[in-house]
Amino acid sequence: MSEKNKMLCDGCDECCRYIALEMDAPKTEEDYDNIVWFLLHRNVHVYINWENEWLVEFATPCMMLDPKTGLCKIYDKRPKLCRDYKQKDCVRHNHESAEKISFNTVDEFKKYWKEMKAKKKKKKK
Repeated sequence: MSEKNKMLCDGCDECCRYIALEMDAPKTEEDYDNIVWFLLHRNVHVYINWENEWLVEFATPCMMLDPKTGLCKIYDKRPKLCRDYKQKDCVRHNHESAEKISFNTVDEFKKYWKEMKAKKKKKKK
């Protein structure tokens, strides 16, 4: 690990403790039901980022994260996705939440979905 990265990441392993995957924005009742299903699972949440992309996040640590040191055990051979990650995108250094809108529970998402349907219905009138 470079000295610069050691300093930037010192005491932080947040980016190694979750997976976030982009998904299509929900448009149908089936899409809605799929998001409800995601949110019924522990350590899963759904959010919309500042670019209006929808993501599902799984809070699960990388198996290569050393629990004692908080460092990557395969740092020199880590996947390209890890190598390409920029500290400027890190919540520790960015100081801005990645989420514009976050859904941690089914009720939060149901409320949002209901509001969006009402807005669409209003626009059609």
